[in-house]
Amino acid sequence: MLLVDIGLALVASVLLSWGLLRFVHEHGPWRKPWAFGLVIFLFAWAGGAWIAPGLANGWVVYWIPFLLVGLLTAVLIVTVSPRHDLRSDRDAEEFKHEEDAVILSVTLLYWILSATIAGLIAAAYLF
Repeated sequence: MLLVDIGLALVASVLLSWGLLRFVHEHGPWRKPWAFGLVIFLFAWAGGAWIAPGLANGWVVYWIPFLLVGLLTAVLIVTVSPRHDLRSDRDAEEFKHEEDAVILSVTLLYWILSATIAGLIAAAYLF
């Protein structure tokens, strides 16, 4: 079941990341789209690993928690991510100062979040 869960989470994260990048032009607060995709992947995997075993043993409903948890995570990250309208040089300069001030905290949050979700995934298979 582990490989099936990984596959479902991977498909959900790729579809959601690609969809948000393609249609909404957003990839969260990180500069690299792969970081956004990794967070969606981990959340989809953790959510699916905890929710899906309680559902009926059919493929019709087993994949739904992976997709829904990934979708909720992606939408939440995109909606709380700051947006900047860089119409002037002053706006771009203010954005650069703000970005420099926030980059360490976002990076730290990213790794703490990733480690926590990885722990939840491990716990789902161990208990």
